[in-house]
Order: sequence, then C-alpha cells, then structure tokens
Amino acid sequence: MTNWLGGMRMTADRLYETDLIGRTVFLANRGANQSISTGADTASNALQWDEVALDVLGGWNAGQPTRWTCPRAGWWTFQGAVGFNASTSGTVRECCWYVNGGLISMGRSRPMVTVPSNSTLTVDARSVPRLMAVGDYVQLIAGHNSTSPAALDTATGSYRPYISITYSGPP
Repeated sequence: MTNWLGGMRMTADRLYETDLIGRTVFLANRGANQSISTGADTASNALQWDEVALDVLGGWNAGQPTRWTCPRAGWWTFQGAVGFNASTSGTVRECCWYVNGGLISMGRSRPMVTVPSNSTLTVDARSVPRLMAVGDYVQLIAGHNSTSPAALDTATGSYRPYISITYSGPP
C-alpha cells in the first residue's frame, strides 16, 4: 500500500489502511511467573504471552506464544516492559526487541542497576518503530546477570511484563 497521493481513488483497502494508522492492534501480558535464565539476551528468554487482551489482526498464535507475526507490510511501533521479581544478585536487568529471531538495531534497553533487596524491578523496552514485511515476527526478550539465583522469575500483578504493538503507517 502506498501513501495517499493526489488523484487517488478511495477504495475500501485504502480507507481501512488509513483507519489502522495509530491504532494499537496487539496488547498482551504475562500473568504467570516465567523463569528467565541468567546471561545476556537469548531467544530462549523470549516472553511467553499468556493473557492476550487485544489481537485485532490475528498476529498471535497460542502455538508460538512468544511471537507476534506481522499480517501486513508497514511501519509498526513496539512498546513493552519486563518486571523482574526481587533479587540482590547482579547489576543488569534488560529487555530487547528481536525481529525474525535476531536483535534489531536500536532494540536494547539495558540499564545498569543497583538492585535493592526485596524490591521488584521493571525495565521498559525502547519504543521502536520498525518497517515489517508480511510474515516477520517480533519478540520481547528478557535478560539479567544474576548469579544467585541463576534464574529470575518475571513479576506478576501490576509489575507483570507486557507488549503493545501499534500500526504506524504504510511502507
């Protein structure tokens, strides 16, 4: 789909495209704890979405709960966060955007933290616009460098991880 140009005819497809711009089409969260292994970002630490509140275009599949698959070419904006349960071990909590199984440019949020004891910590993912093709998929990956315990659980309640995807416009 192209941008609107002078003299173009209105079609149902073009009107639908315009209606989608700026619309959140996917919103999910992780309601149950998920164990995140220690180390930098790895695909094995992709968040598995177990509570899908909105999936307007059908991009999520329970058979691949870590992925949202792009149903139409265009610009998409990703937002999300990962909440980690309390641990005094380690100095890094992070989250990254992966597209088609790899870390994307501008996709990492890795704050260095002093982790207070008995305190849940949330790391916001960078809000990233990305040109996607039909069939591309996005994942939110969590990471940390805790050694004791070697795996940290994601938080629940108001700290739970989430992902939000908004259609930003045609290619």
